[in-house]
Amino acid sequence: MSASVLFLGSGGARFVVARQIRASGGMWLRLGQTQIHIDPGPGALVRALAHVPPCNPRELDAIVLSHKHLDHAGDATAMIEAMTSGGFRKRGVLLAPPDALAGEPTVLPYVQRFVERVEHLAPSSGPYAIGDVSVFTSIRHVHAVETYGVHFRHDALRVSYLPCGRYVEGLAEDYRAHEPDVLILNVLRYRDNMDVDHLTWDDARRIVEHVRPRVAIFQHFGTKMLEADPARLAQELEDELGLRAIAAYDALTVDLETEVAAAR
Repeated sequence: MSASVLFLGSGGARFVVARQIRASGGMWLRLGQTQIHIDPGPGALVRALAHVPPCNPRELDAIVLSHKHLDHAGDATAMIEAMTSGGFRKRGVLLAPPDALAGEPTVLPYVQRFVERVEHLAPSSGPYAIGDVSVFTSIRHVHAVETYGVHFRHDALRVSYLPCGRYVEGLAEDYRAHEPDVLILNVLRYRDNMDVDHLTWDDARRIVEHVRPRVAIFQHFGTKMLEADPARLAQELEDELGLRAIAAYDALTVDLETEVAAAR
């Protein structure tokens, strides 16, 4: 597969991550020869090496953090150590919001020196180059810390990742402007009245309907989403909107080129 995404975890939120009801290892994205680990949360290194076949951190070209929260960046330091052979082989790129790298950094300062290049993400910026992949950022999400979505372009394929954040006016329009073939969304909540900076299922559905990707993939589920059965919800959305909808689960690999071609 020349374009694929492996979910080393599909869980989010404090209780799911603390109990490892779903794993929290983030996503391993392959676009051509370029390999990118996105949001390596707790257990990312173990999940990568335990996967069959193993994901080799020494083959990574970049680590990308959408934001500094533990469930997205808890293993970032460990993954950089592994990517750079403990710092003896300076290589790779680290892309992250500035507040993940300074102040109270999620990525410890000593490993930031191990990579070839550090890019501080900014709103609606790019391209940042990772091999033959171009990366662009979204507007800043409304979240407790500095948070950005990321848009990857490789040849004719466009893959967007919409991480945590509150639904606000302009969010869907911002993602639609990048015309993603594949849109990966974090959907923590099902339906509730909690005033928190995360999408509900209804928010995610509204975004997908507006953006109209060929393939929508949902992940980063909290307990209420798991109780609601994400696979069932995705199938209902697929039937309703006439696009491919996938609910991620731990160790799922999605062949992006095949799914996009089939959706056409």
